Amino acid sequence: MAVGTIPPQLSADDARRVADVRRDVWTAGLRGAVAGVFIGSTGWLGARHLNVLPKAFRTPNHFSLATMGCGALVSFLSSLAAGKNSVQRIGDVFSRGAVKPDAERRPVSALQLARANAFTDDIAARRRGRAHALSHGDDEARHGFAPKPPDS
Repeated sequence: MAVGTIPPQLSADDARRVADVRRDVWTAGLRGAVAGVFIGSTGWLGARHLNVLPKAFRTPNHFSLATMGCGALVSFLSSLAAGKNSVQRIGDVFSRGAVKPDAERRPVSALQLARANAFTDDIAARRRGRAHALSHGDDEARHGFAPKPPDS
């Protein structure tokens, strides 16, 4: 499928709604990046001016870190919020052309079923064997020590 073509399962209205949601997420991300850069830079400059920052954090590297870190964080959070808010408009689009989960599965052959049951029975027998060995306390004969008696 070429870039920009609409899948056959979607109508033109559905494609427009999906494009609107995509646009909302991108614009919210860009707005968040601008706001985050502003918040990070003014916050760092204000904290430096008020002598709130330790001397080690008053370097240009920390200014860049605060500016870009706040920009990235606020951009991500605003994109996430916009996507969560606008996905309600396209909830029905996700089910268009979807294949039922049972239709994707291949039928299980009798041999596969027998192997799975044998494997499960083998695991259950091993667990029963371990439980039996632990309950009978033959640790002294096997390992040279007796198990600690339970606290009364």
